[in-house]
Amino acid sequence: MGMNRRKMVQSGTAAAVGATLPALAVGANNQDDAFEASFLDTLTQLRAVFAGLGFAERNPLSIATGDERYNGGLRHDFDQSDLPSGGFVIQPLARVAGVDEKTRPDVLPLFHEVGCHPSGEITGQDATLLMLRVLVEDFGLNPARLAFVSVPQSDQMRSVFDKSGLPFDQKVFLRNELEALAAQDASGYFFPDPFGDAYVLTMGVYYQVGDTNEPAPEIYPPSDHWTEIGEIVLGNDITPPGLSIGAERLTYAVSGQFPTWDERLQALFAEVEQDGAEPPGLLAFR
Repeated sequence: MGMNRRKMVQSGTAAAVGATLPALAVGANNQDDAFEASFLDTLTQLRAVFAGLGFAERNPLSIATGDERYNGGLRHDFDQSDLPSGGFVIQPLARVAGVDEKTRPDVLPLFHEVGCHPSGEITGQDATLLMLRVLVEDFGLNPARLAFVSVPQSDQMRSVFDKSGLPFDQKVFLRNELEALAAQDASGYFFPDPFGDAYVLTMGVYYQVGDTNEPAPEIYPPSDHWTEIGEIVLGNDITPPGLSIGAERLTYAVSGQFPTWDERLQALFAEVEQDGAEPPGLLAFR
């Protein structure tokens, strides 16, 4: 039986920290300057888009959580409970479990999640429309290359997709509910507390990259031609509706550029050093 994402991060921490890993090149001369320039453009545009929509930028939390029980003390997702309505945050993150996936171009040692919670009484449909607006209108992504993964409960979004010219039956893959609950990987359900049982309904947002023309996925996980660029938080009584967008993956979708794993290591080490404490999980990256 496969392990869910929370357990992978928990056990992966101990396994990776205890292993002897080869040293990796982290020299500044190896940085992918073209990508980093595009990435900064993405951040600038995200700030402008959310400010124009009335969101106030909030300071990110430290990448070191102070809780070594999970992910070696490194922050793995932005904190839903810390973000007030009407705010957005650009949160630096790292996942120890990513070390085992570092050959994938869209997995990095340091990445940034842009999360927002709209103010007022909004619905999951409002959050879905907002995500489509940001990706298609503001960033110019091709809607034909978008696909979505969730669970049967998200059928309530059907009218939003159909009216937006994205037929729900063609663009949204609905996973088995029990499988999604077991996986806890945000394409269906997100668990704000990695040690808790409370979850929120979500919809994973995927974009087709590279020179390929596949129909929307009919299996999960999708093929490597699809990269998950964010989640729509459809909300419930523990977490309001909102958005979560991976800034590096959005840059990848827009520009086709991505840095290598090694080229982002230096940025991870600098981010942790800036916070003044080295979580034990960082050893997995050295």
